[in-house]
Amino acid sequence: MSDGIEWIDAELGDGGFSLIMVKGISHEELAVYLGAQPGTLMDPGIAHEMLKLSHGSGSRDLPAYAMLGEADNGWAFAIESPDAGDRNYRLAPGRDLWSRHTAVSVLDTTMDPPVISVGVDGDRDWMFWEYTTDKTDHPLTRRLVAEGGFVERPDRVHRDDAADDVTMSDVYRVMGEYYGLTLPRQAIVDGRLPHAFTEPRTLVHPCARCPVCGDKRMLPYGGGSWGLGEHRLVCIYYKVRDIPGYPPQGCPGEISGPALAEAVREEPNPKYDNIRMPRDV
Repeated sequence: MSDGIEWIDAELGDGGFSLIMVKGISHEELAVYLGAQPGTLMDPGIAHEMLKLSHGSGSRDLPAYAMLGEADNGWAFAIESPDAGDRNYRLAPGRDLWSRHTAVSVLDTTMDPPVISVGVDGDRDWMFWEYTTDKTDHPLTRRLVAEGGFVERPDRVHRDDAADDVTMSDVYRVMGEYYGLTLPRQAIVDGRLPHAFTEPRTLVHPCARCPVCGDKRMLPYGGGSWGLGEHRLVCIYYKVRDIPGYPPQGCPGEISGPALAEAVREEPNPKYDNIRMPRDV
């Protein structure tokens, strides 16, 4: 029996969360896309003990981490804190992730209604924010109108403000059925899944302009290794589509190899000093 995703608002919504689901890759691969070093997944028991031992430091003083797993229908997923999407170190590999795969992102900060983005085979397919979508002819939108309590406006579809019983669980149910999404409810609620630190051990500060377009904002692309010669810098517009004055697929500018020695400034990430691991690890 499938758990679907209708339940995520009830189980995760109170504290906020960031969920990303990607089709056709493993959870180990997803961890690296999100910033983890390859081969650093922690067993759930070890992760729980580490968090308990490190609790005195406070969650904000620890490196960011994700809980990861795989659904039984070919989707890998990661659950993180709501601030996950704001981290510069994952923007460059994140754009590769969205340009190559089918992916679903749900961001619930508890301050505003959840924001949902869906890309299919690298193309943006559906978005939802403020209980609204402008994809008025999309089959998923039509289902929300037919069975989810949403109504049509001239240029958008919006939750019926007069219907107090229309909730995010309705949106998640219809969306989950449409895209074939399911998550292991009890394993997630109990935290019985691998964890990984997704914050780099070495902070990389770019100090160079893009060699193609000249923009001074470049992003580190480390693939999880974060060592000199093992990461590269890419333009802030790398794979950002349809920007006026740039190629349709975004600026291709990058710096890699020996040139990185003068293009970056590195420093150890002080948050890793606050980690207390179990002695038998």
